[in-house]
Amino acid sequence: MSGLSTLLFTLGLVLVMALVYATGMAGWIVGCFLLLGGWVAILVMKAADPGAIAVQALTAAVTMGLALRWIFRHTYWHKRTVKDRRAAEEKQYETRGVVDDLRARIAVKVTEVDRGLKQYELVRRLAEAMSWEEMSPPLDKALKHFFRSDGWALYLTDEKGELSLVQRRGVTPEPRAEDLAKKDPFLHTFIPQSGTDEGRSVWALGMPLWRLHERIGCVIVRITELAPDQQAALLAEANTFAVQLIFAMAKAKLYRELDKRSRTDGLTGLSRRGPFEERLREEVARARSFRTTFSILMIDIDHFKNLNDSYGHQVGDEVLKTVAQRLHDGIYETDVIARFGGEEFVCLLPRSQPAGLKVKAEQIRQRVGNEAFVIGLEAVHVTISIGIAHFPHDGDSPEAVLGAADRALYAAKAAGRNCVVEAASVNS
Repeated sequence: MSGLSTLLFTLGLVLVMALVYATGMAGWIVGCFLLLGGWVAILVMKAADPGAIAVQALTAAVTMGLALRWIFRHTYWHKRTVKDRRAAEEKQYETRGVVDDLRARIAVKVTEVDRGLKQYELVRRLAEAMSWEEMSPPLDKALKHFFRSDGWALYLTDEKGELSLVQRRGVTPEPRAEDLAKKDPFLHTFIPQSGTDEGRSVWALGMPLWRLHERIGCVIVRITELAPDQQAALLAEANTFAVQLIFAMAKAKLYRELDKRSRTDGLTGLSRRGPFEERLREEVARARSFRTTFSILMIDIDHFKNLNDSYGHQVGDEVLKTVAQRLHDGIYETDVIARFGGEEFVCLLPRSQPAGLKVKAEQIRQRVGNEAFVIGLEAVHVTISIGIAHFPHDGDSPEAVLGAADRALYAAKAAGRNCVVEAASVNS
């Protein structure tokens, strides 16, 4: 019986160890009750001698002690492992947050670098441009890229420091009086009177262009949609953009002034002969396309050389300026007048009616003749002679119609000056 009890006890220990391994402390407690119950059964049944029971008890005590120690160590290492895993997960989460933040910063820097490169490319292209026509396309592209604009207007200052419109794309508001002194970008709303947003309030972004204390101009950009939380960022972007534009727009202003001076007679303020002939060729092409008419007035100051010789060139210059002003006052804004030679002027009148043009020419002649020039104690009057030609009746090309007007002027001077002659009467 001792051998059988030992076998059963050994199997019980194996079972207890399996329970301990599987369930931990709960298995250990159940195992202790099983072993205790087995001993009680052996003692009651006297299935083993005292020596075997003592050996079994010692073996059970050592085994259960080792099992309890294993349970404690396993529990400690399990807690340690869980703690280390949580620490690793927290570290990984923290590292992921740092990486995500770094990625976001890199993305912002990449965006800033990209915008900076695009702004540099804009400034480079504007700086390389030799005329406003070359500057306009890159500016339009940049405004659409940086501000998603659907309309803009550029104003540059003139000789008097007043803003004048240079280029406009789409519907934009005029500069407001309360914004003229501002040096930082500003926002306000306006209601377009035409276009797709007619009657609906939209945003206008103003970017004043100042170089130190000198105002160069102003860019007004129309923005259809703008959230309140985007306004500060937009103004900051506009400030950077305006700084980049100042040099290019100062150059554009200089080009504009030089172009105006090259196309304008310095003494009279009228157009020069070259730009007038370009405009005449355009008008001939337009008249041919739309089957319309126009007229030419060729005007000459009578006896101007004698005036210069008698009173000096300073008086002659004053007469030229005054006559030019009276001629300009006698025509419409759509008409073009130029100084064609020394004392000779030419006027282009689109869509004019031949029947009424001679009356208008007579009025201009009389207005000049009534002008008195006070030289010392003497009042001097000057007269003009005018030749009229009509397109296409008197000529079907720029050269032909100018030649007809010149022949009419020559006929007016041959008829005694201070009169108006039409080319048709000369040709007939």
